Amino acid sequence: MKVQKCINCGTQFRYKSIQKSIWSGYKDIICFNCGAIHEFRTIFRISVSVLIILPVFFTRFVNSVTPTILWASLMYFGYLFVVIGVIPYVIRYRLKINNLE
Repeated sequence: MKVQKCINCGTQFRYKSIQKSIWSGYKDIICFNCGAIHEFRTIFRISVSVLIILPVFFTRFVNSVTPTILWASLMYFGYLFVVIGVIPYVIRYRLKINNLE
């Protein structure tokens, strides 16, 4: 599982630039080697959103399994920490068709 490479030149994107792209509203990534613009694929936008919101739907289950609210909070933060750390390795960008900007 690796961070995606540029479709034009094969240069690997930086982990930090993918994280910045996600947390700034799914902005495009520009390859620092060849200047090709890569856009966030729609299916991955939906996937990231669902993964981040998912714990909200399991609140009742988590509260019944954990003895205190502290443990439930630790589980939520642990889950978010793992998801945020893994997302750049899972998502994929596609080459933007109109690179005329």
